[in-house]
Amino acid sequence: MLIINMFNANPNFNMKTKTIGIIGGMGPEGTADLYMKIVRYCQKNFGAKYDNDFPPIIIYSAPIPDVVESLENEKITLSMLSEAAKTLEDDGCDFLVIACNTVQFLLEDIRKSVKIPIIGIAEVNANYAKKEGYKKVGILGTEVTVNKVYDQELQEIGIKLVKPTNEDQKKLTQVIMAQLAGKATKKEKEKLKEVIKNLNTRGAEAILIACTDLPPVIKQEDVDIHLIDCTQIYADETAKISFKN
Repeated sequence: MLIINMFNANPNFNMKTKTIGIIGGMGPEGTADLYMKIVRYCQKNFGAKYDNDFPPIIIYSAPIPDVVESLENEKITLSMLSEAAKTLEDDGCDFLVIACNTVQFLLEDIRKSVKIPIIGIAEVNANYAKKEGYKKVGILGTEVTVNKVYDQELQEIGIKLVKPTNEDQKKLTQVIMAQLAGKATKKEKEKLKEVIKNLNTRGAEAILIACTDLPPVIKQEDVDIHLIDCTQIYADETAKISFKN
């Protein structure tokens, strides 16, 4: 499914915004969350008010095979994501973002399918963690995200990643699947709080919420340790790039 929202920059802004392409659908609510966070950033930081104050945004919602519980269809997933990227490039996008942490273990391969830049969520959040001065961070995400997406980016800048135990990872998977089905409740929030407490006990100074489906389930006010909403940091950077001359 291709969702298109095209706006032209307000002439009063005296700048031309870049067209954002979002590869989404993994899951749909996470995609909507990223989109709205881009919108909110534009309102707060660029004074966007009217429709033509916002950057052009094209969303390609790709119904890929499940990547939360298994990666049995990796080739099909890569093919679908590469096709989504090429479609967005052909439709005039200046750069792309991917509204999912998990599939970004395929980021380098997806990048090969297009000539325009694809911004990586792990790269953006690793830079943020470094600027904040963290030396040791915990992570909440799918098993693939935890083990294949953030490790290298953080290691290269000297930040240690504290991963959930096998038992806690199972809890995370259950919460993510519940949220994807629209059935996350207070019970799921309590599970996340338990995992976060365990990561904090093991030395994590902050927690990466590294799944686009988790921000609606857990909020900063629910815990004492600093939560890094990876979707928010990603959305902020996306908006900045769009407005950058």
